[in-house]
Amino acid sequence: MTRIRPTLQITLALAFLSCAVLIVANLLFGVFSDPDAQTIRVRSAVGESVAAQAAVLLQRGNVRALELTLAAMRKQNPSIRSMAMRRADGALVVQSGDHGEAWKDFDGEASSVTHVFVPLLSGTERWGSFEMSYFPQQHTLMRRALAHPLWVTLLFVASMGTIVYWAYLRRALVHLDPTAVIPERVQLAFDVMTEGVVVLDREGRVLLANSTFRALPGEAAIDPVGKPLSALPWLAAGLPSEPTEHPWSRTIKDGTPIMGRAIEIETSDARGKRLTVNCAPIADTRGVVRGCLVTIGDLTELHLANARLSEALAELSASRDQIYRKSIELERLATRDTLTGCLTRRAFFERIAQAKEEARRNGTSLSCLLLDIDRFKYVNDTFGHAVGDRIIQEVGSQLIASLRAADIVGRYGGDEFLVGMPGCDLDQAVAIAQKLSDTIEKQCGVGVPGLRVTVSIGVAAFGARSADVAEILDEADKALYAAKSAGRNRVLPAISPSSSSRIADPA
Repeated sequence: MTRIRPTLQITLALAFLSCAVLIVANLLFGVFSDPDAQTIRVRSAVGESVAAQAAVLLQRGNVRALELTLAAMRKQNPSIRSMAMRRADGALVVQSGDHGEAWKDFDGEASSVTHVFVPLLSGTERWGSFEMSYFPQQHTLMRRALAHPLWVTLLFVASMGTIVYWAYLRRALVHLDPTAVIPERVQLAFDVMTEGVVVLDREGRVLLANSTFRALPGEAAIDPVGKPLSALPWLAAGLPSEPTEHPWSRTIKDGTPIMGRAIEIETSDARGKRLTVNCAPIADTRGVVRGCLVTIGDLTELHLANARLSEALAELSASRDQIYRKSIELERLATRDTLTGCLTRRAFFERIAQAKEEARRNGTSLSCLLLDIDRFKYVNDTFGHAVGDRIIQEVGSQLIASLRAADIVGRYGGDEFLVGMPGCDLDQAVAIAQKLSDTIEKQCGVGVPGLRVTVSIGVAAFGARSADVAEILDEADKALYAAKSAGRNRVLPAISPSSSSRIADPA
């Protein structure tokens, strides 16, 4: 019977132990989730989201829209078999697909992989439920096993771990034979390495040092072979004063590797070097430590490069932040009126056009106010242009402060202002405009004796026949003119068959 080599035995044992650790970790902490449970969670979340939307449509009485929505979702997701809304008495209100056939095997109210059950409440009472079924997945036992993260990970660790462990052990065991005499070919091999390599005996004396290590001091140093590594002056200066605390001393004593110990040394050019030291024990076949393999990497250039990179990144970040602030400032200067802070006329028209397009797509309302300060010429002639500018500024500030963040406030020119109000129909816009008029009368012009600031406001709503911005502003302007003709300090809506509560696509 052929005996398995020790290297392969250790490799298989390490691969087996790695798999065992993964299994224990999964049993204790549930590291790998069950695909079926994850599928149920995802599908339940989708069902709850669809149920919420369906409940809203059903509450509005829009059964046709609900049927189209369910049909569209089934078409978009072929794995969905059927969907339905069921009242508490068992009657189906609306369904998509052969739901009776799909739901006949479902018993209880707990969702499964193929059946999602979402209860619907009306207040505190049960109204009914939203039900969604999926086509069953046809998977073989092998395919289900390969779909489970635990078995996939175990297969990967077992296969790749065997290859990696074997390659590493085969390479490492070649160099960890303390009984071998270091031949010249090994010295030559170490000399081509970019890291400094030193082999020490159990007393910490240097048995081998490659050319990279010899060049680290930056000058013609004495031959280190045969001398204690801790006694080299240029190296000892960057180490603890107690020799027993040096990394190779601890590795030889404890038999434990030490990795990534950073030290700094002085060199003949006074620049200094930043080094990283790794130590690995060299043991015989009985496990007794016979020496130490020390590798020393020179990270000086990398450290300097990282420092320069950090400085460059800091400068780049500062420049980017400055450019961003400048762009914000330039955008504000380009789109905001300097006196009032409202949008400029051009910026307002761009924003209201976007709002109109969004309202058209979503089928929502959009209204517009055209506001004019009453007898503003009298204010300028009587109180001066400085007071007039102040009144314009106060009215603009009051509009911005009183309206929603979604509302679009712009200065049309002179003492006229424009306001776009997404989501507001004509009646709502009129009510808001009246509140604005009252607020402006109370808050603006305070502190100027004999001055009473009022505004006249024309209100118009976008509709299917007035889809153009210029048309709706013309309607608002006519309403504003009517308000001024009726005595000023009032709000009048546009009287036009084109005004509608929602914007719709032209037929």
